[in-house]
Amino acid sequence: MKRISLFDKKIEILVSEISDGNMRFFGEGDELEIIGNQKKLGAKVGLDKIARIRTIYGERKDFTEYREITESNFAEYNIENPEERISISDGLVTRCADVGILLPLADCLGAVVFDEKQEIVGLLHAGRHNVEQGGPRKFIEFFVERFGSDVKNLKIYFSPHAVNYQISKLNKTLPEAAKEQFVGAGVFAENIVDPKIDTVSNENFPSHSSGDVDNRFAIVVRLI
Repeated sequence: MKRISLFDKKIEILVSEISDGNMRFFGEGDELEIIGNQKKLGAKVGLDKIARIRTIYGERKDFTEYREITESNFAEYNIENPEERISISDGLVTRCADVGILLPLADCLGAVVFDEKQEIVGLLHAGRHNVEQGGPRKFIEFFVERFGSDVKNLKIYFSPHAVNYQISKLNKTLPEAAKEQFVGAGVFAENIVDPKIDTVSNENFPSHSSGDVDNRFAIVVRLI
């Protein structure tokens, strides 16, 4: 696990590795094991309230569904729930300092968005479906419309992802397209941190592109 403090140490990011266990649900009776792995990840930093982004495909048409996590609706997204009881979303945002947001990943991009003035943090599942639908831009619009955020105060961090994954519909790589949409929404390019950790070539992370279709790592973000 990597533990990262960012933006004047106002947020904390946890990134699990293969050694921390699988973070992906199979739907074959493995839920207790996966939930246990996710809880252990949070417990390493004393975090016991974690909301999970549950993105599914199937018959869905809109992959830009964003929600705010509050004390009153936290139960809908609690990682301790069975998989089917967690509400579907493509990005979650919270102002609650005692709540972490978790996203299981392989090659997709997890984008942390932080409003440093209002101390609001969000986590976006920026996969191909989301980015093709302008998901990063719409996530910024969610911050502006819901919280009155000033885009000049927004800072972004990119999780490990498949650096060279090509979105043929946009003729760009996944991180290129995501960054372009964030900047197009008004975020300063210099406020976007991309460590360029490639899940395809880095043996510490599972990668669908490299043939590992069974496992996921996870990113967790919280306010400090």
